[in-house]
Amino acid sequence: MRVDVIDGFDTLVQLRSNWDAVYAADPEAQYFMSWPWIAGWFKRLRYQWLVLAAREDDSSDYVGFFPLQLRTERARDGAFHNELRTGGGYFAGYSGFLCNPDVQDDVIVAFAETVKQQNWAKLHLENIFMSPRRLNGFLSEFSAPAFLTGKVRRPDDGDGVDHDIYVYVNLPGDWEDFLNGRLGAATRKTARRTLRAIDDAAEYRVTDVTAATLERDLQILLQFWENQWGAKLAARYHPGLPKAMINNFRNMLRCAFEDDALYLPVLWQGENPIGVQATLIDRKNRSLIGMLNGRDLSIRKPAPGFALHLYSIRWAIENSFAVYDLQTGDFAYKYDFGGLERKVECLFVSTATRRNLRDSLERRSLPVVLARAKALHQAGDLDGAVRACRQILSADRSHSGARQLLEQLDAARRALLPQTLSVAARLHQAGNLAEAEKIYREILDVEPRHFDVRYLLGVIFLQQRRYGEAEQQINQAIEIRPDVPAGHYNRGLALAKLDRIEDALASLHNCIELEPSHGQALALRAALVGSPQPAASLTR
Repeated sequence: MRVDVIDGFDTLVQLRSNWDAVYAADPEAQYFMSWPWIAGWFKRLRYQWLVLAAREDDSSDYVGFFPLQLRTERARDGAFHNELRTGGGYFAGYSGFLCNPDVQDDVIVAFAETVKQQNWAKLHLENIFMSPRRLNGFLSEFSAPAFLTGKVRRPDDGDGVDHDIYVYVNLPGDWEDFLNGRLGAATRKTARRTLRAIDDAAEYRVTDVTAATLERDLQILLQFWENQWGAKLAARYHPGLPKAMINNFRNMLRCAFEDDALYLPVLWQGENPIGVQATLIDRKNRSLIGMLNGRDLSIRKPAPGFALHLYSIRWAIENSFAVYDLQTGDFAYKYDFGGLERKVECLFVSTATRRNLRDSLERRSLPVVLARAKALHQAGDLDGAVRACRQILSADRSHSGARQLLEQLDAARRALLPQTLSVAARLHQAGNLAEAEKIYREILDVEPRHFDVRYLLGVIFLQQRRYGEAEQQINQAIEIRPDVPAGHYNRGLALAKLDRIEDALASLHNCIELEPSHGQALALRAALVGSPQPAASLTR
């Protein structure tokens, strides 16, 4: 089995007929894996994406597709890494991959092997929905100790709702059978009264979306949604999140309409809209999938949400649909319609090290990392920008953009050296050794042969009783400036603490040759000659 990695939209467009054929043949395929949904999402996605396309060695036709998003994230330590996420976007109620069932085992192994050839630290299987055979077969290819697998806990809104539970309703062939067999007596009575009020059209009415009303109806829906959720999402996550979600909702619902896969009834009271229900039409599985709803929060009777669910279920039954899918969350109202449960989880696979495979950035992400490096430069985070450039060059030594930016950054950091060294020295004198060490190292990153910094870093190690590191640092300082007595003395002190007495005496001898009256060196030499062990009371 061969897998091609597709990351260009024009190539994706050319796969339409092949994709549709695999989609039709796959019994596990659902609407969020259809070509219109995936292509519609990837066309507008601000993140990078790729599609793994599997084919048998002797065939030109593909037998499996695995859409993925490629993310570039920055860890707390400042390093960039890559993550893969199942394609279709966070609006996809279900995710997975497509494959011809006759070769699914081979396709699954080929997909897993190709995923492992990419450079990433974490693979998110969001809302993963496939048979245990497929899922277990895929996950088994990511075994310990190289990989870790687990479940992602969804955010808790504090309302006691389990969003791993998806609720759906099996629909009978007749509307009366649904009313009598799925609803309780009180709910059935309310349902009849509600729909009678709509059907009479005296005060209430429902309109269905058309090309002429699409933009109006979407605007009504999204305005209702924003009124209910916008402020909450902005406060909890990010001020720009509601607007981004609204734009994505609008785009994806437009795509569904173009694919004749959008059912969008609007409930009106007179000339005022009071509710909208956006539902995706999955004809392959004879399923109506709840996507988004919005309502006038001031209206209580008839309840707009309840009314539109009833109206949509009746429409689904009249058009021979078998399932009304209410999607994520075990909200109580869903069970009023005879809801059943299934579990759809978010899983992950991560590298055991939490770093990218092969400790290298995914090459497709290098333009993104370079853009982030430039932004860090503009924000004044020179060290962060330098680290990003070096990660790029580690993945691609000939990357001219990263090399040019790194030269600019090194020049900027050299210009700041006197000021930076002054800050580090003050921290050192104040006893803040950890922060001083950090800045000394940053300076050495720019000027590795800076004697004062190399020497002072060795002094910090002496103060912290890290004698081996102290000896190494001070030795490098002496190579830069062998004429400084203090360097030889402190190296001798570190060597004495390491019980390397002959080496310590040689270093002290060099110090005394440069400064015959160096009292500390004379005292330490005398102590070492008089005893095989260094004196416990020795000080710097």
